[in-house]
Amino acid sequence: MLLKTKLFAPPIRHNAVPRQRLLQKLGQPASARLTLIHAPAGYGKTTLARQWLDQLPNASAWLSLDVQDNDPVRFWRYVSGALGQPLRVTSTPAESDHEAWIIELINRWSQPDQALPTILILDDFHVIQDPVLLDSVSWFLDRLPASLHVLITSRSLPALHIPQRRVRDTVTEIGAGALSFGPAEARLFFEDTLQLSLTARTLDRLQEKTEGWAAALQLAGLSLKQQPAPTPDWLERSSPTLLVDYLAEEVLASLDNALQQFLLRMALVRRFSLDLCRHLAPLPEAPQMQAHLKALRDQNLFLIPLDERGHWFRFHDLFRENLLNIARQRLKQQLPQLYRQAAEWFSQENDREEAIHCLLGGELWADAAELIEELGVSRMLAGQNESLNWWLSRLPAETVQWRPRLALIQAWNLFCTERVFEAEPYLDQADRQLVPEQSQYRALKAQIAIFRSQLARFRGDEAGIRYWSTQASELSNGADNQLNAVTRFALGMELFQDGKHLASQQILEQANAAALRECNHFCMLSTSVMLAHLQFQQGLTRKALDTLDRSRDWLVAEGLSPHFVACWQNIVHVNIYRETQQLDQAGDRMAVLLEYGEESAEAAHAALIRLVQSTLHSAQGEWAAALAQVELAEPVLERDRSHWSTMAPPVGMVRALYLLQSGNQTAALRWALDQEQHLLPSRAFAHEEARIVLARCLALQNRHVQALEILDQIEEDAAAQLRTLTQVRALTARALVQSHQQDWPRACASLQRALELSGRAGYRRVFLDEGATLEPLFSRLSDQGVHGWWEQAQLAPASARADLSALIEPLTHRELEVLGMIASGHRNQNIADTLHIAVTTTKAHIRNIYEKMAVNSRTQAVARGRELGLIR
Repeated sequence: MLLKTKLFAPPIRHNAVPRQRLLQKLGQPASARLTLIHAPAGYGKTTLARQWLDQLPNASAWLSLDVQDNDPVRFWRYVSGALGQPLRVTSTPAESDHEAWIIELINRWSQPDQALPTILILDDFHVIQDPVLLDSVSWFLDRLPASLHVLITSRSLPALHIPQRRVRDTVTEIGAGALSFGPAEARLFFEDTLQLSLTARTLDRLQEKTEGWAAALQLAGLSLKQQPAPTPDWLERSSPTLLVDYLAEEVLASLDNALQQFLLRMALVRRFSLDLCRHLAPLPEAPQMQAHLKALRDQNLFLIPLDERGHWFRFHDLFRENLLNIARQRLKQQLPQLYRQAAEWFSQENDREEAIHCLLGGELWADAAELIEELGVSRMLAGQNESLNWWLSRLPAETVQWRPRLALIQAWNLFCTERVFEAEPYLDQADRQLVPEQSQYRALKAQIAIFRSQLARFRGDEAGIRYWSTQASELSNGADNQLNAVTRFALGMELFQDGKHLASQQILEQANAAALRECNHFCMLSTSVMLAHLQFQQGLTRKALDTLDRSRDWLVAEGLSPHFVACWQNIVHVNIYRETQQLDQAGDRMAVLLEYGEESAEAAHAALIRLVQSTLHSAQGEWAAALAQVELAEPVLERDRSHWSTMAPPVGMVRALYLLQSGNQTAALRWALDQEQHLLPSRAFAHEEARIVLARCLALQNRHVQALEILDQIEEDAAAQLRTLTQVRALTARALVQSHQQDWPRACASLQRALELSGRAGYRRVFLDEGATLEPLFSRLSDQGVHGWWEQAQLAPASARADLSALIEPLTHRELEVLGMIASGHRNQNIADTLHIAVTTTKAHIRNIYEKMAVNSRTQAVARGRELGLIR
């Protein structure tokens, strides 16, 4: 979730000095160029940027950066969010991902018909120091589309190859010298902005001593208003920096004590509201807080609104830094309590991230660590590792090392961000710190065992996987009342990966119930998705849908967006609807996923969406499109360690299966040759689906005995754990192997058994995906008096096939419905309402219709449809 106040352009005073000479230099923003305003704090960079924007007709997007944005994931999330087109940005980026994010952003903004470029403002860019992030921003600037212009404000010259940009004349630059107020501007500032009349001599001295530094001039003016003197002694200070430090204290001293205390208290937080002001004030002073805010506005005391309603505020950075320095001296004894009070207030407002920032600011390490322990794993589940990284980096190393839960969170955090070998020392440290007398001893030991099992999986250590998985189960059995929802979920995932699905189902049901008790939204999302996935694999289709519906209803009642919940759950919905041959419902759910995958899903989630999309392409016989999605998903899922990749079938196997089903046996056999040595001896659950495909490939090589032995093992293992869908797939593969042997009686018996098992679950595509390959067996079953749904599915009207074959690709049933409504004169909203789909989904169907019919308008589509007999 993005903090909206970061996307709000701060307003400027109505009587601010107009910087006409600088505005003339800035001129009109040219397409695909950079404007850079750089100077130390207090030179009026942000004010100039706002004045420029206010006089231009161009659209703009503002982003105020802070130290936490010094992270590629968070930075690009906010940039794309500011531009109104959120990107799919992973929480575990590889260096190559940065280029992909930027290409996607550039492609979206490549609009040659846009008359005026949109201006993207990156305010306070000096906080960006990460070399990888700076390189990616520089790469972005080198390839800006014509529809964008970037404005950067920074306290220092950013490492964006500015000298080369100067030579290429692709940057307009305003530095501290240009920003400094000249004599005329200084006079205007004092007379119009501060309503202060000064002698020419005093003005000259101020201009000389401050070197035109706006912040110093403002502090000087405020001081003079409170204590007017012909030649104040502070004008003799040796440098502008020392002068500002002195003046900040002087201005503070000129205020009454209550207002001084108010400023020092509120400088402790990065942003504040009236309610927070009252919370931090001593009880007798609380009613005065609104008057204090008004006084700051009236006296131009560096108060900056953060929203249009005037609800949230912050101080100018330079002024706040000086106030903080003074507060650390004057309120030294009170600071810990004030920081704690601020953290309590933010926690009550459900802004625990800001609460942690307050606790870290007050060096309340134990309190901060406790809150991080509460949020840590949920942050990882939500793909928000960047916040977690920042918090952990601020804590003293010994705090992390000597708190087992925190050390474990750090280990998980490093593991999930692919820094596997850095994670293990923290895991060892957590293990050493635990003693049996400790609270949650067995629960934490179980988590460590789960972690070690995951490390063993990463290393391919089969013995280690078995040992640590057993340890995790045994430790969990003795710590049932200590296990929270996240730990139960992790254990359920461990059991799922081991193929112990009956135990996994039980633990995931407990995790689901615990998430409900703990109001853990992200854990509820994760457990419901995994539990429904598992239930559907067991043939419990109705139960899987009920699990998703119940969790969705609860999460929406808790305030989560139905759309956001759908973006998590629809992967399972698409799998269910596709397998049960409800392709229209699957397509509608897929449309939501595709939009989410393009906009804001983390990388593994988006890759799994691509893999799921490939299954819909394969169901339509669109093999090239299906294989293209597999290619895009593979590199991400291969390196991912989240539950998204756990839900995904082996990508290489999916490719080989598509190759077999599309008739490319040669390429499928190359995959089998490469995998055979690895897959033949394995009975691991992770290899089951791949071994089913391998068995089919062995049959093509006339190695039928080996193929059937593999399928015997899979059917036995799957039956023991009630993996009904796997049984059905293995039996269907057995039927194909036996038909290759021309053992028709056994082949028919295998297929009949698969059809019987699939009946309750409603599995269909496992048979239909094989197309004509199974038709001889279906015919033999009919001859034997065995009848069922498959007979009707095989008898589609020839006329419909002929009509659709005239197109580039056949229209789906839903697309035919949309085409019919277009022919009847319905608009997009009416079509969406009638078919109970989103308008965006309607538009997607229409785009597909145009592409498949090779037309460019509704009129052409209707004419072509009538020509083909698709519209009556």
